[in-house]
Amino acid sequence: MKIGILYIGIGRYICFWKDFYDSCEKFLIPEAEKHYYVFTDNESFIKSSERISIFHQDDMGWPCNSLLRFKMFRRIKDLLKDNDYLFFFNSNAKIVLPVSTYDILPEGEEEYSAMCIDDNPYSSGFEQRQISACYVKVGETPYYFSGALNGGKTDSYIHLIETCDDIVDTELRNGIMPKWHDESVLNRYLIGKRTKVMYRDMGKPANWREPKNAKIILLRKEDVLGRNWLRNYKGREHTNTWLRKFLRKIGLIK
Repeated sequence: MKIGILYIGIGRYICFWKDFYDSCEKFLIPEAEKHYYVFTDNESFIKSSERISIFHQDDMGWPCNSLLRFKMFRRIKDLLKDNDYLFFFNSNAKIVLPVSTYDILPEGEEEYSAMCIDDNPYSSGFEQRQISACYVKVGETPYYFSGALNGGKTDSYIHLIETCDDIVDTELRNGIMPKWHDESVLNRYLIGKRTKVMYRDMGKPANWREPKNAKIILLRKEDVLGRNWLRNYKGREHTNTWLRKFLRKIGLIK
């Protein structure tokens, strides 16, 4: 079994890589052959190998580094086809207990796997603007999925990548920033899809008490990157500059 792992480590976020990689090698389906596809502007930080492929990605700022993940993945889609499954993990993910095929892989007719994080998603989660391509009607689905961990069978996940990339382009062309960026796009796509539903034991914030015995934790970015740096990184000036450059490059604005 071959599992392709998509990872974005741009700017300071690359400092999470070693903990993620070491924990993944130790705990994520140890019997599987894993190949890592890493997008970063710090190529010297990671040593490439037969199972670690590195792709340069400029720092586009927040939220573009996250929103445009599907475009990053799409550009290497032919390389991804060599895997049986594909998974994306947030850069700050760390696996702390063994994760089995049952825990994470889609089963039977399921095509995707994703982590549900909100029991009442219509109160704050889903995109509610009807002009948005990510709009979700009240009652359309009971699940709100995190952007921090998702994956699926390779052919299905490549279709997710392509479709979500197209949705993002449509939103930007219409002058709309999805409410929660790539997460809003992902949730729109997964409605009606055959999806294995995972829960917070597969992605618990490190400072939460529950659930106990979580298999994957999400390290606090503030603790590693610095609260002030993180606040400045998500400032609008840097983001707007890169977003305008990107939109011009792909012909969405002049």
